[in-house]
Amino acid sequence: MPIELPPASDLPPRIRWVTLSTARIEEERAWWVGALGLTRTPGAPDGGFAVAIGDGVLAFRPIDEGHPSLARGGPCHHVALEVAPDRLVEAARWLRGASPLLTVDDGETIVDFPAWAAHSVYAVTPAGHVVELIARHRRPWEPEPASDGGAPGGPGLIRGLSEVGVCAPDVSALVDRLAGLGIPTWFGDPQSGFAAAGDEAGLLICVREWRPWFPTDRPAVPGPIAIAIEGVPGLHADEPVPIGSATELRGMPTLG
Repeated sequence: MPIELPPASDLPPRIRWVTLSTARIEEERAWWVGALGLTRTPGAPDGGFAVAIGDGVLAFRPIDEGHPSLARGGPCHHVALEVAPDRLVEAARWLRGASPLLTVDDGETIVDFPAWAAHSVYAVTPAGHVVELIARHRRPWEPEPASDGGAPGGPGLIRGLSEVGVCAPDVSALVDRLAGLGIPTWFGDPQSGFAAAGDEAGLLICVREWRPWFPTDRPAVPGPIAIAIEGVPGLHADEPVPIGSATELRGMPTLG
């Protein structure tokens, strides 16, 4: 029986800015900027840093002293970066240069998601955040040539921010809240503790607190997150909306 896929989207990446929190800010900075070679960009939070992810921005801020997550080593977040469908193997080599790629049960590092028309690879940062590179096969995209006219590589293979993990004690209540803002459930069953809200151009991966992030045994340890996303009718740039466990959403004008 053919797999019934959730709706496709050919829009550009709509998650424009994400700020995650971490207990090991200097090691994260060295990983994202030094090991991966991503470009620093202005607008970093106090004591933190920000890097360009395609047309988006990923920032990190140090967790406040005494935050409850520190009892578990600090927050544990998930973020996925979108790559061109035919460049995942090349992008995986780039990610592997910073950290070993995670394997699944069969020992493979490339994970097939037929229900999402996608393939992914994963690695873990020094602070334990789970990073995914995802190739969505219904979203063709060609990276720009390198500055010297050669083939793009490394950061040039990244289109933008594709997914951000959001945890909550009650995933059903979380997805209901998101639906009320104009971010519908795209995949999954909230009653199971997992659902994806939004669309292929930008997904919020909604999980129950302490549920392990796939494909690891690392639990979703709550910590402050700020997300700016385009094209959501219930969000505005100057009115942040709290959702889930310490996550804040705000809108951005649609670009282009």
